[in-house]
Amino acid sequence: MSSQNSAALQNQGINQSESKHESAIDLEGLDHLFKWASEMVAEGEDNRVRQTRDKRVRREVLEVVQQARESKVVTEALDEASYLQRRVIALLQKMTEVTEENAAIKQIMVSQYYTLQRIPYLETQVKQMRTLEFERDAAVTERRYLMDALAKLKTERDLLDDMVTCCESENVRVAKLFQEAKLEVETLKAKRWWHNLVPRSWIA
Repeated sequence: MSSQNSAALQNQGINQSESKHESAIDLEGLDHLFKWASEMVAEGEDNRVRQTRDKRVRREVLEVVQQARESKVVTEALDEASYLQRRVIALLQKMTEVTEENAAIKQIMVSQYYTLQRIPYLETQVKQMRTLEFERDAAVTERRYLMDALAKLKTERDLLDDMVTCCESENVRVAKLFQEAKLEVETLKAKRWWHNLVPRSWIA
């Protein structure tokens, strides 16, 4: 902004110096014209009349020149004002963009602030998740041990089932032998001493 202001001031100074130079040239040319017109018209006239007419003409011409200068100055001022208006509009647009960028940056900073506020809670959650992970690993290891123990128990159960089956078969065989022995004991109890002398076919 300072460089632009300095450039505008330099341009204004240059324009003023140029306008002064042009006005000086215009006045010098007018003086020459006034002198020439006075010499052409003033043949045989009174000096006072000639001076009065010269003053009146000079005043009228200077008024015309002054009006032209004023119109020129007004035009230049209008051009300068339109240029300044364009510059102001551009600056306002730039300020609007900067304001929007600042608002976006503030929003980002607020979100970052709330995110930073949540960091301790997130760290606690991470610790809890790590603890749960360790517990899960321990549970998986314990389950593996239990599955191995269950497999051993199933093997032992199958072995016990086989042993129970064998025992039941043996019990049936022993019961049958016991029944046969009992029948034989009863037969022996019912037998008399003289039965040994008589053939069994007779006893039957």
